[in-house]
Amino acid sequence: MKIAVVGMGYVGSVTAAVLAEAGNSIYAVDIDPMKIESLKNGKPLIHEPGLEEILQANKERFTFSTSYEGIRGCDICILCVPTPNSSGRIELKYVLEAAKRAGEIKPGITLVIKSTVLPGTASRVASETKLTVVSNPEFTSEGRAVNDTRHPNRIVIGSGDSGAAQMVADLWKFTASPVLITNNANAELIKYASNSFLATKISFINEIANLCEKIPGADVSVVAKGMGYDRRIGSEFLRAGLGYGGSCFPKDTQALIGFASDMNERLSVVEAAMTVNSAREQRVLDLCKSALGGNLDGGKICVLGLSFKNDTDDLRESKSLTLISKLEGEGAQVRSFDPIVKGNSQKNHCDTLKECVSGSELVVIATEWPEFKESLTDFHGTIVDARRILDPGSVTKYRGVGLYSG
Repeated sequence: MKIAVVGMGYVGSVTAAVLAEAGNSIYAVDIDPMKIESLKNGKPLIHEPGLEEILQANKERFTFSTSYEGIRGCDICILCVPTPNSSGRIELKYVLEAAKRAGEIKPGITLVIKSTVLPGTASRVASETKLTVVSNPEFTSEGRAVNDTRHPNRIVIGSGDSGAAQMVADLWKFTASPVLITNNANAELIKYASNSFLATKISFINEIANLCEKIPGADVSVVAKGMGYDRRIGSEFLRAGLGYGGSCFPKDTQALIGFASDMNERLSVVEAAMTVNSAREQRVLDLCKSALGGNLDGGKICVLGLSFKNDTDDLRESKSLTLISKLEGEGAQVRSFDPIVKGNSQKNHCDTLKECVSGSELVVIATEWPEFKESLTDFHGTIVDARRILDPGSVTKYRGVGLYSG
């Protein structure tokens, strides 16, 4: 098929790449000329494992442009544009603008919304553009988005037009994944409900971690492992730590709560998940204080990891950055290191891990980069493991979230 993909961010670039890999011709649109020029050379501006390789291997299947004009020759148009939060409500201006421009270029084109939007959005877009609108939410995780797109757990398609729904189902047939065809509202809500549930699961295990820190002999990692064997629960998203960040969970939980409020409903469980998550940096700050005798003023602290999770360079809603701000607010002298994030605005950011750790009294593991596991065996100060990636017995002085320390 000839497919237009509008928006070359994390979702759009990966969606376009995997669809090209599957043999489709892609007309990729973004308003950022720098991003388009880089993509023309097979170089994404984001760090996402496997993405550059696909772009390089399928160059002949792509046309990158800042113009919508090429949509005229496409069979469908997939929207992957941002839906930022504004006062707790998502902003639809980019979705509506992109939809209208696509419809003006090619009246009657089938529009597929992959952007995360609340129930009722597809109906609104259809009403304002007179286009057939299919909801096809993505369920990818940064750092493994390519594999998640190639092999998703499910394909969710929402539409009142059976022919359009089947066309989108056929588009993703190469994944051999289960397909759920429903209406637009259900498809839109499935995305928000899924992200909110995963966020709640993270906050739940972090509350159990708080409890473990008060019980002699308790270790949340062992508790989570025992829980995860239960197939009804599963082990994913049961890792205690600094909490969730990034572009999805914080935004989506807040937007769902706001949407429910507009419906005169209260989502108390999701609200609680957000409350727990917002307290995680303080919890780790308290661990740091305890490790340095209750006073951080003048303390030399190394924070390892700036991105909100490993295998990405995304700093949006990064818990590491918030923690650094809190540490500096207590008077600590903070240096930082991240293996991927370079040239950021953080002062005292080091080029190497060795430089960051050298001379520090305390090291905080704030992002779960695998290389941190092997790099701290010679450090003799205290390690605060905010992501629980180390074996507590492998280092001299260890404090970890969810681990009783007396």
